[in-house]
Amino acid sequence: MAVLTAVEVNEQADLSYVRGTYYIALTDSSTAYDSSLDYTTVQADEISSNGGYTRLSFTYSSADLLAYDNGQPVAQKVATFVHDGSSSDIVFNNVILLREVSGTYTVVGFQEVAESVTISNGEFAEININILHGAA
Repeated sequence: MAVLTAVEVNEQADLSYVRGTYYIALTDSSTAYDSSLDYTTVQADEISSNGGYTRLSFTYSSADLLAYDNGQPVAQKVATFVHDGSSSDIVFNNVILLREVSGTYTVVGFQEVAESVTISNGEFAEININILHGAA
């Protein structure tokens, strides 16, 4: 089997990540997700706007592609969800990474949290987003 060069993996990462807008969505689902997770399911399971919840967004630039190290790491991003102080809580058990390009959303990845998370009374949750593209 041939091995891709670091330059090729970097080029693939640039084509894959430095386009579109990324969104972090929170869901509260009683069903475990698997690799077939699609955007329709995310929309159905996404939590409501309780506690001021709204999806957070970010983009990557070529500068976010870090030095090759057994895969192409992409700079860490941090999503901070802040409760608005209202009486309704933000409750979630999954964090979903979405990418939107030209109006089309795709699920990039997801992470189930160990137990349901509740954010209330002005509290916040910070979520680190780390991607390693093309790891061997």
